[in-house]
Amino acid sequence: MSRKPPVIPAPYTEALTHEDAASGFQCEHEALNRFFRQDAGQNQRRDVSRTWVLRRPDTRPDWPRVLGYYTLSVGQVSRDEAPEEVIKRLPRYPLPAVILGRLARDSRVRGAGVGEQLLDDAHRRALAIGENAGVVLVVVDAKDAFAARFYARFGYRPLVGAGPGAPEWPRRLFLPLSYLRASFEDDDA
Repeated sequence: MSRKPPVIPAPYTEALTHEDAASGFQCEHEALNRFFRQDAGQNQRRDVSRTWVLRRPDTRPDWPRVLGYYTLSVGQVSRDEAPEEVIKRLPRYPLPAVILGRLARDSRVRGAGVGEQLLDDAHRRALAIGENAGVVLVVVDAKDAFAARFYARFGYRPLVGAGPGAPEWPRRLFLPLSYLRASFEDDDA
């Protein structure tokens, strides 16, 4: 019996363009600003990751041209890093994952829900990847405690290797793709 995939609206973001590097994007972390200006385009051209950009709406000319961005790539997580409830009934291979490498919003739109919109968009893309390839988890490396709390609001939890005794930052967090799928199906009901 074939299961019908969830109906997921089109994402909000657009692919990174050459002009985006000079957009004046500025968040609180200089490493994320530098990545956006210097490395995002190179990584995209080299097929290392894809960067998705949220642009300002026409109704808000007072906002910066690029409101935020995130990157996606694919990777894997060792079974030893995943909790028992994730690995039960799965083959004894590393777990395929969508890696949410970076997510940043311009500091001038702090509090406007841009981070939440970017994460929602990344989740929709992760589900689309999961419809076309085997994916078990979405994984993110939280840059600091603020980022870890942000991701925790959406159900992310530390991987086993990121628990007590592990380096504090970056903190590797995960969300099962099945959780995302169910949450989007609930939204469609």
